[in-house]
Amino acid sequence: MDNDSYISFMALQSHPIVETIALTHNLTKRNALDLFYNSNFYRVYERENTKLWHFSNVTLVDLLNQEILTGHIEFPVEG
Repeated sequence: MDNDSYISFMALQSHPIVETIALTHNLTKRNALDLFYNSNFYRVYERENTKLWHFSNVTLVDLLNQEILTGHIEFPVEG
């Protein structure tokens, strides 16, 4: 996938995650966007080779919440 296509793809994939963050943390969408895009989780999530986008939105939000609560992320390992 070329870079422009991947960026568009990630924007579409990220929208429901940001919506869930806003609802679960009682944040405005703007604050949820800031939280998401400024997280260590997002730095890993945005790299195409990690393929984290294939996990469910629930799992992805749980990973971000893990970072928020503990400062650490333990990514699932698929077997």
